[in-house]
Amino acid sequence: MIPTCIRAPRSIQGSTDDVTRQTRSIVQIYTDWANHYLERARSRRRAGTSGGGLARDCADGLLLADVLEGVTGQKVPRAHRKPRNPQQMVG
Repeated sequence: MIPTCIRAPRSIQGSTDDVTRQTRSIVQIYTDWANHYLERARSRRRAGTSGGGLARDCADGLLLADVLEGVTGQKVPRAHRKPRNPQQMVG
């Protein structure tokens, strides 16, 4: 399923297949962008590799922290890489 935030605007004319193809292209651009910064941060993980695609990967806070570290060049504080309890998973 394509997330609502990256669906093609209504102004795009064309068949449903064209819109779906354009939307997949947009998702691929964001996936490539995220993977570029994950490589830059020397992360072992890659975006878009899970079964749910980019939307499921964006729900993973640690993956987002890795992308932010790649973009900013700074460590994300309080990112628990191996949480030991439920509070560390949230915090």
